[in-house]
Amino acid sequence: MNDYSSSNQFSPLSGIAGRYPEKTFYLGQVFNDTTNSYKLLWLLAILSLLRRTQARTIALADIFAEMAVAAWHPVCLYRLSLGRQDKLQDVIRELQLLSKLPANAASDAIRQFLVNSDKAKLHLQHFKQYVPTRFLSPWFADKLRGEKDCSRNILIIDLALQSQRTAQACPYWFRNGFIEINESWRAFFVENMAVVQAFTEFHLSVYLQTRNPNVPGVMNKLRAPVKRQLTTARRFWRHVREQYEKRGQAHSFRDIYTEQALDSHFAIDHFLPWSFTAHDLLWNLAPVDPTTNSKKGDAVPDLNIYVPRLARLHFGAIEITKKQPRLLEDYINCFKMDADDLLSLGENGFVAKYREVLVPQAQIALNQGFQSEWQYRN
Repeated sequence: MNDYSSSNQFSPLSGIAGRYPEKTFYLGQVFNDTTNSYKLLWLLAILSLLRRTQARTIALADIFAEMAVAAWHPVCLYRLSLGRQDKLQDVIRELQLLSKLPANAASDAIRQFLVNSDKAKLHLQHFKQYVPTRFLSPWFADKLRGEKDCSRNILIIDLALQSQRTAQACPYWFRNGFIEINESWRAFFVENMAVVQAFTEFHLSVYLQTRNPNVPGVMNKLRAPVKRQLTTARRFWRHVREQYEKRGQAHSFRDIYTEQALDSHFAIDHFLPWSFTAHDLLWNLAPVDPTTNSKKGDAVPDLNIYVPRLARLHFGAIEITKKQPRLLEDYINCFKMDADDLLSLGENGFVAKYREVLVPQAQIALNQGFQSEWQYRN
C-alpha cells in the first residue's frame, strides 16, 4: 500500500495532503529524477489553460504552445539555462528569431504568435513523442516496471484510458491529438490552483538553480517581469541631490556614464541589468540621464571605467545619509558592514569593496550572454 503522506511531508502540497492524500502522493512523485524541464512546464501549461479556459478537452498543440510561453522569459529575458540535454530552450530561441518578438514581450503576444504560426507548431511537435505520456509514469509504476522504453508510450496511453474506470484514475487520457481531463482531477486543480502552481514553481526553481548555480534570484525569474518598484530609489536619490545642492556641490550629483550633472528629471539605471539581478537594491542603482538609460539597455558596462564612478557616487550618498541608517539597509546587507565602517574604508577602499561584489556577478552575466564592456558614446 502506498504511503500517501510521507512524500508530501515537506512539500508545498502538505497543506492539502490530508484532504487529497492520493492525488498529492502521485503529484509528489511526478518530478522525481527530473532530467529536463519538460514535465515541469507541461504541468504549468495545463494549469494555465485550466485557469484561463476551464476546458475539459485540451489540444496537445495548445499545451506545447503554453509550455513555450512559460519558458520564454526564463530563456529569452533572464537567459537561464534549462540544462544541456533540454531541447526546449533551443526551440524557444528559434521561435524568438522567427517571431521577432522582444525578450520581454508580453505573454499574450507570445501566445498569439505561437497559436497562429504553423512553423511554431511544427517546432513544438518535437515534444509530442514523450512528454504527455511520461508525465503519467508514477500512476503506472508497477505495470511499467521491466518494460522496454520503446513500448512505454503505447502502454501508458492504454493504461491512462483504462484507469478512468477505477478509483485511482490518472489526471487525463488521450484522444486524437487531445487530452481529456479527468473530472475529479480537474476539480482538484481548479480548487487548489494556487497550491499546485506553487508546488510546480518550487520544483522548477530548484531544477533551474541546479543548472544555473551562480545566478541570483532564480525564483524571481520564472514569470514575465512585473512593474519595477523604484519609488524608494527615486526618493533616496532625490534626497541625496537635495543635500548636495544645500552644500553647494550640485555638480557632484552626476551621470556616471556621461559625467554630466543631473537635474531633478533623472532616470534610474540598473548597473548590472535588472534581467540578470531581478532586484531593485540601491547598491546596483544609479541616477542617470533618461537618454543614457535608453542607450545602455541590458548591457553590462565596462567595469574598469564605470565601477570606480559608481562606487564614488555611492560613497558620497552613504556619507550624506549616514545618520539615517534605515536608508542604508541595502548597503549593509550587501557589504556586511555598517555605514561608519564603509566610510572608514575611504573612497579607494570602497571602490575595491565594490569590485569584490560586482566583478564576480558581472562575469556570471557575461557567461549568460549579456553584452559586455558597454561604453557611452555620444
